[in-house]
Amino acid sequence: MKKIIFLLFALTIILTGQCLTPFKAYIGPLIGPNYSNFDPKDNAGTLSGTGFQIGLGMGVELFNTLGIQMSPMFKTTSFNRTILNVPTGANFNNLYFPVSLQLKAGALPLVSPYFGLGLAGNFQMDGTLYVGELESSVDELENDLYFSLSLGTDIKLTKLKITPEFAFNYNLTADDPDTQNRTETNYELNFSVGIFFTP
Repeated sequence: MKKIIFLLFALTIILTGQCLTPFKAYIGPLIGPNYSNFDPKDNAGTLSGTGFQIGLGMGVELFNTLGIQMSPMFKTTSFNRTILNVPTGANFNNLYFPVSLQLKAGALPLVSPYFGLGLAGNFQMDGTLYVGELESSVDELENDLYFSLSLGTDIKLTKLKITPEFAFNYNLTADDPDTQNRTETNYELNFSVGIFFTP
């Protein structure tokens, strides 16, 4: 009798697992624009500009309510301002790597909004400084850590989902160690659209 109960219990667990599928993985490309703002606290105004990012998003959903996503990306950022009618600034190519935990409204059948919370590493690969028409390469590249808040939604299709997302990133390591008398600030607004395969 115990063996029969055990077999029925095991069969119930297997069938329930097949129906619920608690873990759903996904992978696919994502792309979008970004806006960056940097305030060096030098009384000459902020530097800001637009760029774009493109990369590969991958993650897993747990019970349709939680998600974990990582998205290694190539990202460009631009910072510029005008001082005495002379444009000055810098452009960078970066390796950008965000990881976020997502709280999803998984009960909806076709659309699932979510709120994300995470961290992102930004690693400058190369950069160009300019003052007017004079340009030079950036000698000291930086690695920064961002705190990220995101809002997005999964639009579910057969074996696919389309995911537009808006993220606010705040630089936790914006201060330059060579400028100890200033408290610099840097934030980004990122928008991306991902097209993910969901086997």
